[in-house]
Amino acid sequence: MMRQNKLFSGIYILGTALAIASTSIFAIVYYVKLAPVYPEYKRDKLSLISSIDYDIDNGRRTFVSGVSRMMLNDFFACLDDVEEVSGYIQLGTMSFVTSDMKGVPFEGVKRYTDPAFFKIIDYEFVAGAPFSQAEFDSGVAKAAISDVVADYFYASPEEAIGKTIEVDFIDYEICGVYREGSSVNRLSYAQIILPYTTTSFADYGPKDNHWAGSLELIIQSDNLPGVKAAVDEFCRKYEVANGGKKIYMKDQPRSAAIVALSPNNREEFDLMKVVRYNCLVLLALLIVPALNLSGLIAGRMDSRSGELGVRKSFGATGGKLMSQVLWENLLLTLVGGALGLLLTWLILSTNATAIFTSIGGSSMYSEKPLEVNLTPDMLFAPAIFGFVFLVCVVLNLMSALIPAWNALRRPIVNSLKQ
Repeated sequence: MMRQNKLFSGIYILGTALAIASTSIFAIVYYVKLAPVYPEYKRDKLSLISSIDYDIDNGRRTFVSGVSRMMLNDFFACLDDVEEVSGYIQLGTMSFVTSDMKGVPFEGVKRYTDPAFFKIIDYEFVAGAPFSQAEFDSGVAKAAISDVVADYFYASPEEAIGKTIEVDFIDYEICGVYREGSSVNRLSYAQIILPYTTTSFADYGPKDNHWAGSLELIIQSDNLPGVKAAVDEFCRKYEVANGGKKIYMKDQPRSAAIVALSPNNREEFDLMKVVRYNCLVLLALLIVPALNLSGLIAGRMDSRSGELGVRKSFGATGGKLMSQVLWENLLLTLVGGALGLLLTWLILSTNATAIFTSIGGSSMYSEKPLEVNLTPDMLFAPAIFGFVFLVCVVLNLMSALIPAWNALRRPIVNSLKQ
């Protein structure tokens, strides 16, 4: 049939491929943002606190800051529902990094954090290990770097261990090299990870409030509502103990999914609005191609009316003929789906940054957009293949069912006349 009807088959396959490609890109963007991918395998347990607001002059002014080390250690780390909690500072600027092995600087993304970060975020270390709790507490200048940075400066990750790397004019000893993740991973992405005990940024905050500082928190917990209840109770007690002054957490901590979907973690977020919007976009991506393909199939069914009439006259049932038509179109749809996947990977490999910026929003707080690098498990995920196959089936049913049903309802005599 494909050889006999090259024009019809070609248009059908190309139209299906474009529909599958647009839908697959849409799916991959949200899969990357929401699914457990390297190194954020525990996303279903993770939540974030990015800032706190507290009253100055009994509500006439407010101050916005991060969380202090004291609040991290004396409150969040002591909650029964919290498995792990890590503080970090993501300045959002690109840091110039140089080494004694190479004079040309490397423009990379740095993050200051603590050892608990490596328990929450499952980075795979290809050489060495992260800095220890003792080194962190002592303020020892240790650095974990990504394999991309290690390959830039050294012949191998193993060679980098023990060498000195300069970050913002401070020398750090490299203690570990980890496999770099994707820049889309807002909670974890960094190319150089340093102890925040080596910088003065960690102690930044108003002197009259020891709960305010400069840290953002990643919390690992199976009971997010319980953690939120504890935070609300803390805010209530703070108000009572401080003569009516208030601390606002603004519905924090927020789950990793909400953080990924929200363009700004400080604004109110309506999850149902985002779900409705994405469902409408997905329907539009499916319905428009289905209508076009349905018109093609309707014309094709008219030209095959005589064939169907002959088969009916020799005893073929309507169900048998319907099954044949649907299987024929499903085969064409699957061929178009395979081509659509290839188009998807080609488009993402050449335009990933523009696509993720327009559909998924900025992946990092930064002065300029980061180049989006997608890891293989993001592109070749079983969930994406399953989703594409489901879209192929739905597209086939939407485009072929009604034209085939109308053609098969015609009396045998009318079909034979055509």
